[in-house]
Amino acid sequence: MSAARYGTYGTAYTWWNGTYSGSNTLYDRPICAVFFNDTGITHYMGVRLKDNYTSTADSEDFGAFSQYAGPVYQSKGYCGQVYSYMEDATGKVLVDNYLSVGTCD
Repeated sequence: MSAARYGTYGTAYTWWNGTYSGSNTLYDRPICAVFFNDTGITHYMGVRLKDNYTSTADSEDFGAFSQYAGPVYQSKGYCGQVYSYMEDATGKVLVDNYLSVGTCD
């Protein structure tokens, strides 16, 4: 669905499995997101997936990872956003970005 590379630090990806979780073929697409650590070094990092419905809790995975954070899932995530975060061992923020999953009004 979407991807974003954040320098040499990491890459966020979203996927849709081709099914629908409801009758709305635009909004009701189950989405999965992963934030890959491209450094090969363990960093505190995370990924958060927010769907387009305010009543739905965000799905997130934060911690110390050497390969990736996630996967995280939303059953109606197509019009949502993915938040990616990474910091180095001193606490300096390396990645702090949002990525739109789909193009919606």
